[in-house]
Amino acid sequence: MINSVTRSTYWGARTLLTWLVAAIAYVACTMAVPGFSTIGNLYALMQIFATLALVSAGLAIVMIAGEFDLSIAATYPLAGLVTVQYADELGLPVSIALGVGLALVIGLINGIATGAVRIASLAVTVATMMLGIGLGYFVTGNNVVTMADYRPGLQLTEPILGALSLQTILQLGLVAVLILIVKRAWWGRFLYAIGSDGNRARSSGLPVSWSVTVAFLVSAGFAGIGGALEGVALATGQPGPNNAYLLQAATAVLVGGVALTGGRGSLVGAVGGALLLAILNNGLSLAGVASATIQLVNGAVLIAVVICDRPLRRLVQRGSDRLVIRDYETTSAATAAEAIHSDGGNT
Repeated sequence: MINSVTRSTYWGARTLLTWLVAAIAYVACTMAVPGFSTIGNLYALMQIFATLALVSAGLAIVMIAGEFDLSIAATYPLAGLVTVQYADELGLPVSIALGVGLALVIGLINGIATGAVRIASLAVTVATMMLGIGLGYFVTGNNVVTMADYRPGLQLTEPILGALSLQTILQLGLVAVLILIVKRAWWGRFLYAIGSDGNRARSSGLPVSWSVTVAFLVSAGFAGIGGALEGVALATGQPGPNNAYLLQAATAVLVGGVALTGGRGSLVGAVGGALLLAILNNGLSLAGVASATIQLVNGAVLIAVVICDRPLRRLVQRGSDRLVIRDYETTSAATAAEAIHSDGGNT
């Protein structure tokens, strides 16, 4: 009972803390960086945040199931490359479907190999990452590709209500739908059970293979959608891995409180981690800080979260223990009073 309360309280506190730190970072950047709170910069911030939140949410699903998806470093740029490469020839809808479809094929391979064949996800996703990178070079002939018609990109990124765009609305909408599905559907509960103890989940008859495969499909699909929309927005693409974006997404998920061991954390926390990193990256970039220094700051944030993890866990455990003991004492006192009252009535 006490352990259950402690765990749920702790991970809830991690989610709340992530959003609180993001709010503090926003206020600090507003005060320290000139022009940070202007509508134009808020638009740029939302563009960064929406894409990172989309990719981070997909990765968080896999991590909650106790796995990891390194192939994001390939599926994200691959979908954009394919979309840009074939947009003029096949039309934008078909090229986007083709790019996202390739990402989903990679996700399906990851899911089947990890969930059904039970190969370690790190080994599988390293292989599919190399496969995706190779496909990117093959499709483009090792060249930078561009779209002749850049108008769809302008329409996709045209400001809506100042700070939003069609791209950000689509991406954040997908994240919101995923959060609702994980909270309401049995699949979400399966993922937490699998991440907590995969062997026990299998012995209990839970659909482990199916659940893990769907998780990898979501991760690959979200990375593919993010990459395809980014390709349309920029009207250009370059073959090769995007390791920096994988690291950004992984940092956001870990900062948001999703456990590397699986079975713990929430998508809301992962989105909060993405918002925190987007605020830091945007604020530091606007202040003229070098990109290498920004990466150092992101690493420092992750280290700080890891260092503070154990003290926060102990603090929450003490508070939860006191709460449970207080409830126990209150219940015991009420039971004793009821017993005394009952005995008095019998005499």
